[in-house]
Amino acid sequence: MKIKFCAFVALVFFGVQSSSAQTVIQGTGPSSGINSGDITLGGKTGISFTTLTGKNLDGVSTKVGAYVGGIVEIPVMDNFYLQPELLFAFKGADLGPSNLNLLYLQIPVMAKYHITDEIAVELGPQAGFLIADNWDEDLELRDTNSIDIGLNVGGGYRMDENFYFQLRVELGLSKVLEIPETHNTAVSVGAVYFL
Repeated sequence: MKIKFCAFVALVFFGVQSSSAQTVIQGTGPSSGINSGDITLGGKTGISFTTLTGKNLDGVSTKVGAYVGGIVEIPVMDNFYLQPELLFAFKGADLGPSNLNLLYLQIPVMAKYHITDEIAVELGPQAGFLIADNWDEDLELRDTNSIDIGLNVGGGYRMDENFYFQLRVELGLSKVLEIPETHNTAVSVGAVYFL
């Protein structure tokens, strides 16, 4: 069921991208100075430092993860953009004797404001859908939650018309596990290549 839902979301996302591809002009964006009213598409990848936060957690430390996916930059008004993304993200935490590994299909929808042509700030919600994990629910008597809701805040630097670098903090709002009550938290650094 999870795989069918994730495949459906991916098809819808990439269908929207391909239907809007006729309006995309290569080399557009805030720093290009050329027709910045067009939708731009890009690929995105990076690393993240993830952990679980919550009450009464002992021996939990940060784990290195990664993400890869696509991004759409939609101009709304001068210097303000709507930026939906579709990402496959590897998350989790080091629990001491073992690691918790989580694979999510994430859909952040960011509001991005360019303070200057190069510097931007970003804020927005994110929905994540659990695709796979290594949690042994039979042994632990509880399962990981299949939906992860979070809030992202961060910023970016647009080097040129193609390259955009991001720093983002993700704060989990929904529970990963009910007992103990835990939330995903991540700091990510990545790069976007706009077509």
